[in-house]
Amino acid sequence: MGRKSKYSAEEKLSILKEASQVGVPKVMTKYNIDRKAIRRWGYLYKYQGLLGLNPPHSNQSYSKEFKRSLVEQYHQSNESMEIFAIKHGLRSVTQLYYWIIQYNESNLKAYTPRKRDSKMSGRKTNFEERLTVIEELIKHDVNYNWAVEKYHVSYQQVYGWYQKYLKSGNDPESLRDRRGKAKPEKEWTEVDRLKAENRLLKAKLQNQEMEIAFAKKLTEIRNREVGKGSGTKPSKN
Repeated sequence: MGRKSKYSAEEKLSILKEASQVGVPKVMTKYNIDRKAIRRWGYLYKYQGLLGLNPPHSNQSYSKEFKRSLVEQYHQSNESMEIFAIKHGLRSVTQLYYWIIQYNESNLKAYTPRKRDSKMSGRKTNFEERLTVIEELIKHDVNYNWAVEKYHVSYQQVYGWYQKYLKSGNDPESLRDRRGKAKPEKEWTEVDRLKAENRLLKAKLQNQEMEIAFAKKLTEIRNREVGKGSGTKPSKN
């Protein structure tokens, strides 16, 4: 049984890079780390960036509605529970697993940590700020934690804005806050709308280009590993 990891985010990233160069088995032996931990670090870095490799220093507040929404999305997803959980900002599959159990037992409850444990509280934002947050969120592979740290808003704010954007059919107007307002924050022309749609479309295309490059890199690494393995095996002839 391997010892508990005490590595910093930078050290974990260095280990991941080493694993891509010399292979996971050698890294497992060298650092006494199991394969599951290395795989989890890889997912955390891919979907949450360097921040995802940092140990959690506080508890995150999750509403009952947020939990229910995430569980229902997972039920409609074809992704593994681990990837889905990490892609949506959770640190491990355990949180989602227990939420699913509670959901099935009709026992989902909101969790609010003590005020001093709260990682980031919400703040008032205008339409342009929300548009920018969603634009950059898309560029960064819908990394909610990254957006929270970058723009100093709450996790649930970012999550809510993005879900509204998706449910509206990718309409930037969905990011407007109309609560208690008879008129929009600012009158929009058709040109304004097209500019906003173009910003978000460019962000999506940029993210797709990054995903393609990442996939190519993984293929190269796998091919190198296969080549090394085939080179050490004796011929059957």
